[in-house]
Amino acid sequence: MTDNKLIDILAKVAPGTPLRAGIDNILAAGIGALIVIGYDDEVEKVRDGGFNINCKYSPEKIFELSKMDGAIILSEDCTEILYANVHIQPSKIYTTTESGTRHRTAERTAKQLKREVIAISERKKVVTLYKGDIKYRLKNLEELNIEVSQYLKILESYRHVLNRNLDNLTILELDDLVTVLDVANVLQRFEIVRRIRAELSRYLVELGTSGRAAGIQVSELIFELDLEEENFLKDYLEDEIEINDVKKILSSLSDSELLEIENLAFALGYNKSYTVLDNKINAKGYRILEKISKLTKKDVEKIIITFNNIADLQEASDDDLVAIKISKFKIKALRAGINRLKFTIEMQK
Repeated sequence: MTDNKLIDILAKVAPGTPLRAGIDNILAAGIGALIVIGYDDEVEKVRDGGFNINCKYSPEKIFELSKMDGAIILSEDCTEILYANVHIQPSKIYTTTESGTRHRTAERTAKQLKREVIAISERKKVVTLYKGDIKYRLKNLEELNIEVSQYLKILESYRHVLNRNLDNLTILELDDLVTVLDVANVLQRFEIVRRIRAELSRYLVELGTSGRAAGIQVSELIFELDLEEENFLKDYLEDEIEINDVKKILSSLSDSELLEIENLAFALGYNKSYTVLDNKINAKGYRILEKISKLTKKDVEKIIITFNNIADLQEASDDDLVAIKISKFKIKALRAGINRLKFTIEMQK
């Protein structure tokens, strides 16, 4: 939840937005500012004095108004400047770790009003965002580009590892040799990639229009990742276990807990014990069958309901498949697709 709130705040001040243009003007001039986003009765209670502006927002206007000492209050959508040169008086019951007057006021105000407050430091030339208990210092574009470049390399590396794990799992599924450990390892890789993607998403929001090229790279690296994970989970979860429940357990794990493989087995519905890791399990076949283009989703469901796992499907005769109304053309495509998939993976090793 906190990550989503931070992303919402970052989106308002990302490069390319009018508000960021105003902030950059203030930074370039070497002056400070305190900006409160949104206005209601609670804001009125902490507002003292100032000028009622009520004009359309523009980067030039907020820059000129920031030359006065007081705070600036914007509308919720940042399209209007409501007040300027305002003295903000938040309650002192709200704690702050800041030292400067402007930043102490900003942090207390954000905690009291649960609103976005932006503090621009005149001396340090940094921008700090606050909302509730969230505090975040904006990075400059050079810092962001370095971090995004590093995370892109990490994402690329882990996506490659995930692909190798999935290929290995496919061979094991077709050979009917899958264990809980194999599935838990793949689930661990999916979650690591998801976390790297989430971290990158925050940086890309902060980069705004400057992050378009990096955004395209991320999209290519995670292409069809969610669908692949969904089919993977459908292959191994019992009917009474929901995919969202598995994802909730995964998201609750710390980074160190994620490295303990028994926690991944537990997320799949098994006991937290190393003894279950060598247990053999069968894939229903969603992930493999979805890769065969001639089969419709209805075909896939019929096949899985009838044969229950990919190992039994391979043992089925053409007559068995015809009996559930799979055409001979699709049966041929199914056989060829499975053989091609296995051959392709083995050739890549």
